[in-house]
Amino acid sequence: MLLDDWQRIEKIVRWTGLSVNSFALSIGLNRGENLYRIKRGDNGISKELAELIAARYPEISRAWIITGEGGMFIGNTEERNLIPAYDIDALTLAGMERFPEASYVLSLPRAEHVTFAALMLNKAMEPEIPVGATLLLSETEESALIPGYPYLVVSDRVTAVRNVFRNPEAGTLRLRAANPAFGDIEVEPYRLRKLFLVRGHIHYNR
Repeated sequence: MLLDDWQRIEKIVRWTGLSVNSFALSIGLNRGENLYRIKRGDNGISKELAELIAARYPEISRAWIITGEGGMFIGNTEERNLIPAYDIDALTLAGMERFPEASYVLSLPRAEHVTFAALMLNKAMEPEIPVGATLLLSETEESALIPGYPYLVVSDRVTAVRNVFRNPEAGTLRLRAANPAFGDIEVEPYRLRKLFLVRGHIHYNR
């Protein structure tokens, strides 16, 4: 049975290990709303959208994206990476000097740059990242920061998961929660101890 347009998009998103919004950004869309219109049945998968996906993820067949016929992958290959995962709070784990033994191992495609996976246990990033989601985190440097993307920030004063922006006037990083109940946090770059890009998250609906 052929998958419908949204089912194909959903399958691709799951394969990348990203959230819908992060996936949309990865292929050059401004936001995930363009994809959610497909879920609602307002739009189908256009040739332009298929080209964006195939350009970013060349393993995926353009024909399959558009029609659902044949295999999802060109040559039907699927590389997967093993990621150490923890059943503990990501903020607690990131602050440790040495990580404990992993609780389990995740096997995910296109996850070669993920350092570890751990739980999001506060509401600061809801609804973008729900409480209980497993974050896929890549250690990075402040010089490589992409403004507006979510990061797990460890400084000598605060540890938090937030969307991070540069504040050039103050020379600081502005940490902004998705949940409006949480205020902005300003962090001086020299106070950073660790920085992890949130490459995506996994959330199982119960």
